[in-house]
Amino acid sequence: MIILGIFIWVLISAFIAFLAKNRSSAFSRISTLITLAAILIYSVLRFSSGYTGGFLSQSNIALSPSLGIYFSIGVSGFADSLLILTGIIFAAAVFVTDKKQYPPSMFLLILLTEAGMLGLLISRNFLFFYVFWELVLIPVYFILGKFGGPRKDRVSLKFFVYTHIASIFMLLSIFALYSYYDLQYGVLTFQMDLLLSAMQNPAFTATLPLIAKDFILFGFVFSFLVKLPSFPVHAWLADSYEQAPYPGTIILAGALSAMGGYGLFGILFPFGGLIGTAGLDILVVLGLISVSYFALTAMFQQSLKRMMAYASAASMGFVTLAFASAFLDPVKSENALIAASGGMFQVATHGIIMLLVFASIYYILVKTGSDRIPSLGGIYRDAPFLSTILLGGLLASLGLPGLAGFIGEFSIIVGSYQVIGYWIFLLIFGMLITASYHIWAAQKALYGPYNEKLGKISDITGAPLAMLIIVFTVILVLGIFPVLFFGPIQAYAHGILFGGII
Repeated sequence: MIILGIFIWVLISAFIAFLAKNRSSAFSRISTLITLAAILIYSVLRFSSGYTGGFLSQSNIALSPSLGIYFSIGVSGFADSLLILTGIIFAAAVFVTDKKQYPPSMFLLILLTEAGMLGLLISRNFLFFYVFWELVLIPVYFILGKFGGPRKDRVSLKFFVYTHIASIFMLLSIFALYSYYDLQYGVLTFQMDLLLSAMQNPAFTATLPLIAKDFILFGFVFSFLVKLPSFPVHAWLADSYEQAPYPGTIILAGALSAMGGYGLFGILFPFGGLIGTAGLDILVVLGLISVSYFALTAMFQQSLKRMMAYASAASMGFVTLAFASAFLDPVKSENALIAASGGMFQVATHGIIMLLVFASIYYILVKTGSDRIPSLGGIYRDAPFLSTILLGGLLASLGLPGLAGFIGEFSIIVGSYQVIGYWIFLLIFGMLITASYHIWAAQKALYGPYNEKLGKISDITGAPLAMLIIVFTVILVLGIFPVLFFGPIQAYAHGILFGGII
């Protein structure tokens, strides 16, 4: 019940932070650090040894048994890595929220978003999973719509429309699955273990009308691809990242993309093979296009913030490819396991990398008054620490060996090669473009002749510097010792692919 206590703590903390008024910032920082520490302690106790897959810490609280409504919780090795990511993301988001610039309501919204993330990651009942899925959407909409840039009204509406419509498709898929399970077994239930086991059972899926099965699969896939986001359902991406305040951008890049990845590998993965060869081929194509298209689009951006928004989406293209490749492997060989594990590792580490990059860009904006590449130049001269940390984030984002970004991408390439064959060169093309614009942005913004129009700027020091160093250290440690995440993730993937464990 430790994990349930952590969730309740975050939910209560959100309202305490709002009521704390002038001390909202200080309380929120303490609260998120306590949450992160508790998650780390829980992870060590639960996953440091003997984990072979499946969900741990399972418990059920009956609310309406006749309708199958239970408050059920459980944590897998993959969900645990995302719980750690969530703790890090929101501690940093609160840290970069200037208490002089934002009212207590901002801290309320941030902590409510964290509660929603924790809730959906531990939920084992589809009804509550959907509730928490929406609980993340609503405060992020207000963060964007209330505290965003000049075009916040239009952009927040676009964000809400895209993500909410996608969520409705998922809700319809859940109710369709709920109804057909009742028709087959005479039991009303939203319990994930029962419904997902049924979707793995050929006797159950054979009773589903073809259009019903396809609709259930489409609803889940569509909802998760929008959150990643994937081409072509990405129109909300760049404007939302650009117009959001930096705490909101960190949450968008770290938390919302993780929601899409968790949807694919934490919810859809047990019955992903039902999508069929044609559908999986489409996902492979979407993944390949996402990597190359978003990389090419990022290359032409003048804003560091907007450029990294597309870079984030390009990284998620690897995740879509990994998911499809795991099921296109006809014999479910070791390659399928490597691809799936690499995709999950990519989801978990991508958020930490984007956190480092966007937090560094935020402090560059504070120091220089701009986050546009043409307005910067040579800032390493006056801000060597800040410039070096941003460079580290950019190198991790492009997948430099020794940093966390390399592990996921390399695993996906190795695991998917036998499935996609020579199409791998399209993936490599996207990676080359990705490396090019990352290095170009670093050279233009951080090095070379100093832009004297910036005047004298100061380097980052004190607590902000310590926070960025800690985040970069996490990225470095995961790049050198990936087994810290990769071990539990691979055990989870192996249990589902080869053991049918849910």
